[in-house]
Amino acid sequence: MRRSRIGPEFDQEWRARFQRFGRTHASEHAVSGWSVDGLQRRVRIFSRLVDELPLPRAARVLELGCGAGTYVRELSARGHRAIGLDYAFPSLARAAAADPERRASYVSADGYALPFRSGSFDLVVCIGVLQALSGPERLLDEIVRVLRPAGVLVVEALNASGVVAMVRRAREILAGRPPRLCFHSVFRVRRWLQERGVAGLRRVGVYLPPRRFASVGRLLDRPGLVGLLEAVPGAALLGAHAFWLVGQTALPPAEAGR
Repeated sequence: MRRSRIGPEFDQEWRARFQRFGRTHASEHAVSGWSVDGLQRRVRIFSRLVDELPLPRAARVLELGCGAGTYVRELSARGHRAIGLDYAFPSLARAAAADPERRASYVSADGYALPFRSGSFDLVVCIGVLQALSGPERLLDEIVRVLRPAGVLVVEALNASGVVAMVRRAREILAGRPPRLCFHSVFRVRRWLQERGVAGLRRVGVYLPPRRFASVGRLLDRPGLVGLLEAVPGAALLGAHAFWLVGQTALPPAEAGR
């Protein structure tokens, strides 16, 4: 019975929340529903990651679920032609206000039906979205559709195997409450992407302490600690708050054979 909430009503509840966040909050982290530390750590990871991605100069890029536009501005500052898309118009207004020179473009639309032609983008970034959707596979269909051959995607999912996620769900079950967020197994999301022709997948862990113990996060900034967690079997799956999967869509057969 609880799983019945993971349907259209779940999507509607989150749409209403994000509309409210954009109207009532001024800070970027709150508009997107993150903690201060959660957003700062994601931005640091993203900044390092973008420099490694195989993108052309002035790539056409889309951030799906852009909130207040944090990553859109990161991308446009590197000279990419960035578009930020969100279904919450108040959040888009915040993003546009933070970009007075309009170095990027902003579009209000639903991620289940992207208003772009197939093969439009070199990169699609989707951070902080899957946890608020009842149909993640529908969203992935759209992401892959709008990517060019050998286009790059970065997709985040909250880690269902993490200790924090398991404790949270146990509390919800004991209290008889439906899930407020969707957590996903890294193996399931990897399979979904592979089924859609995404190859070369790699995982990037996002490690966050619980909000009440934010000071513990300084330990995660020590050189090599995150690398150590990633290297220890099982530690990443238990310890990561979320993971990003990074991969590329397939080349056409003629080009792949060259």
